[in-house]
Amino acid sequence: MQMLVGHIIPFILDYIHHGIIAINQNGVIIICNVAAQKMLGFNQPVLGKPITSLITETKLPNIVNTGQSEYGKRFIFNNKTFVVNRTPIYDRDTVIGAVTVFQEITELEEISTELESFKKINKELEGIIASSYDGILITDGKGKVLKINESLLRITNLTASHFLGKKIDSLYMKGFFTSEPIAQLARESRKIVTGIQKIKTGKVVMVTSSPVLDDNGDVIRVVTNARDMSEIINLQEQLAQSRELSDQLRSEFNKILKEELDAHEMITCNPEMYKILELTRRVAGSEVTVLLQGESGVGKEVFAKLIHVWSKRQGAFIKVNCGAIPGPLLESELFGYSRGAFTGANREGKPGLFELANEGTLFLDEIEDLPMDIQGKFLRVLQDGEFIRLGGTKVVKASVRLIAASNRDLTQMVAERRFREDLYYRLNVVPILIPPLRDRTEDIPLLADYFLSEFNKKYGTNKIITPGLMQKFLDYHWPGNIRELKNALERLVITSSSDIISANAFAATNRGTFTTAVTYADDKPGTEQTEEAIPLLKEALEITEKEILFKALKKYKNSRNIGQALGISHTAVLKKLKKYQL
Repeated sequence: MQMLVGHIIPFILDYIHHGIIAINQNGVIIICNVAAQKMLGFNQPVLGKPITSLITETKLPNIVNTGQSEYGKRFIFNNKTFVVNRTPIYDRDTVIGAVTVFQEITELEEISTELESFKKINKELEGIIASSYDGILITDGKGKVLKINESLLRITNLTASHFLGKKIDSLYMKGFFTSEPIAQLARESRKIVTGIQKIKTGKVVMVTSSPVLDDNGDVIRVVTNARDMSEIINLQEQLAQSRELSDQLRSEFNKILKEELDAHEMITCNPEMYKILELTRRVAGSEVTVLLQGESGVGKEVFAKLIHVWSKRQGAFIKVNCGAIPGPLLESELFGYSRGAFTGANREGKPGLFELANEGTLFLDEIEDLPMDIQGKFLRVLQDGEFIRLGGTKVVKASVRLIAASNRDLTQMVAERRFREDLYYRLNVVPILIPPLRDRTEDIPLLADYFLSEFNKKYGTNKIITPGLMQKFLDYHWPGNIRELKNALERLVITSSSDIISANAFAATNRGTFTTAVTYADDKPGTEQTEEAIPLLKEALEITEKEILFKALKKYKNSRNIGQALGISHTAVLKKLKKYQL
């Protein structure tokens, strides 16, 4: 029976997944199971060999000498890590050998190291989010809020229960936001969206939402950054109070300018304009010269003011129209003049616009009209930051951020030698081309609604425009761009005798020819038309549907309420509003 057990034990050991090695009192291996041979990489028989000849750093002979056990020791062999237990073998009171049982933990140790690394990174990210002065909100791919920081609660005056575990869309449906959340728009468009979010608590917050996409292009997270605009305005006011009189005047100018930009926020839903605005924000923080290009009326001055407001400069924003000032006077206006520089000059001299714009921004509109004889002196100011007043000898230094604008092709003017090539390349560090209104027709309804609201407030009216007139706006090519649209709406608000402004009222102003000849349902019969035609049944149904949606949109607060009133789903309302660009 004992012989049978002696034969079975080695087979039993070979079925154990832990490595087992036993040595006698002379350090010779007497047991080595299959698991041990595989773990240690032994490709030949090891029984009967000294263990030190195979594993130089082994501690097993020490167990024979000391008779003391060791547990949970870490051991490295052939670039593998093991955890080992070592125990002496006794025959009564005499140590006759030692046995070690071990298990490889290389992969486990790597996983543990990687896990610790991830924990460290996660802890750092948690710290960054928590310490951010701006509010941070993170939602999943379906709009559910996963994480917020304390700054967001401070900025919005809401509580954590309003956000965590809730869908961001629900805050809009419950009336906490006055417009659809920027995070929702970013999730749906899969693009970075920036806008102003008004909150029920009275806060006005500038929000930027950035979607995070997986390898398939699906949105898995949306990271939203929120900044309290009222805090920024308060900081500007405090800064203005601490300056001397000249600094106070310039800071007050910036405050007024900031309030103007808040009231006339850049209004767009055009993807190309989003890219341009993002570029403008990045450029604003630097000191590079910017060249704004685009047709007259596209809003180049608004972009110049945005760059100034977003920059770190505390000086004033000063605009100069190079085409509106005669050439002989332009040099004295830009660089100033010293006492007695010319007949009729101020006896004490006069600082130029470059000096007045020190530490601020100088916006040169219609730069193409800058006379050639002034361009050389102008180039020196750009390169060296210094100039000499007209009729003077003293060098004046000025730190001025320059923004130039043109509605002409400057490269063609350079080729025709009507504009200095070196000045052109000095100005053209960062060119920004603003598209005309006809290339972003999706902005026309937004701009029209905004301007109409402003003029209603200005003139104390409550006028609305019909779908027919909006279609006319969309069909028109607007050669004067946003400026022409604004002027047209102001004229219609003043001259229209009815609170409902129809397409006929616009046609009566003789502001261009329109491509469409359909008589819209909202136009009053009997008014003069270029051509009257009976629309197809499909067109008539669409016109009626558009009118109903237009009226519902004016009456109800949001698209869900519209859907309930009209007996259709929320999704259907959104699709129809998008279809008719309402």
